[in-house]
Amino acid sequence: MAESYLIDIEGTIVTDKSYIPVPGALEWIRNLRQAEFKFALVTNNTTHPPKDLLQLLWNIGFELDEGELESCMSVALDWLLGANIKKCFAIGSNEFKKFLKENGIKLHSPDVQAVLVGLDQKLNYNKLKLALSHLVKNDAQLLALHVNKLFTDQDGKLAPSVGAVVKALEYSSGKKAYVLGKPSSLFFERVIKKLKLTPEETMMISDDPLSDLLGAKKMGMKTCFVLSGKYKDEKIVEGIDKNLQPDFIYDNITQIEI
Repeated sequence: MAESYLIDIEGTIVTDKSYIPVPGALEWIRNLRQAEFKFALVTNNTTHPPKDLLQLLWNIGFELDEGELESCMSVALDWLLGANIKKCFAIGSNEFKKFLKENGIKLHSPDVQAVLVGLDQKLNYNKLKLALSHLVKNDAQLLALHVNKLFTDQDGKLAPSVGAVVKALEYSSGKKAYVLGKPSSLFFERVIKKLKLTPEETMMISDDPLSDLLGAKKMGMKTCFVLSGKYKDEKIVEGIDKNLQPDFIYDNITQIEI
C-alpha cells in the first residue's frame, strides 16, 4: 500500500494510556520490519519522555530501534534550543517538566519567554492564570506540543486534550499558538527528512483523522484511519473536506496488508 509508514501509538498500536497492545499489533510491526519497510512511530505523547516511552514499548513487546520513535517532546526541545528559548512556563506532567529541566530549560524564571502547553491531568484554574499572566504581561510566546481535541485516558474514558487548553489560552490572550507536534509541517518534515523519504511514498496511520491524518494529507501523504482508538465511528470523517479525507479506513492496523 505504501513504501514507508508513519504510525501513531495511542489508539493505533496500543489501546489507550493503559498501553495494552492492540490485538495483533506486535506481530504487524514485526512483519513490517521483516518485510524491510521503513517506518517510524510518531507520537504527540507529552506525559512520557522519549526514552521512557521507548522503554515502555520495549517492555510490552514491540521490537523497535531508537531511531524509529519520533516524539513531539523531542521536536519541542530542539525547537526551543534552536530559537534560544531557555525560560518557559510549562503546563504538563511532572515527567515532561523534568525532561525540560534536564535539558537546560528553566521553568521558574520571572522573565518567561514562552508558555509551553502539554497534557496536564491535574490542571487547575491557578495554572491557567499564571500562563495567561506570562502571555500578557511578559509577552511570552504561546507554544503547543499539539492541539488534539480528545484523548482516551488510562481508564478508557474520553477526556479533553491539549488542544482544549490551547484554545482557552488563545482566546484569553489574543495570541495564536505555534504548534510543534502533529499535525504541524515542522513535525512531519523532520520525520520525513530523518527517514530520507518523500511524502508521496509514505502513509500515515492513526486513530485521529482530525489532527494526524489531516496534517499528513496536506503534506501529500497517503492516510489510513483506524477505529481502534478514540473514534469508533467512521462518520467522524464526514466533516472533513473530501479531498482531505483518509484514503483508507480499517477497524485496526492488522487489516492493512504489508
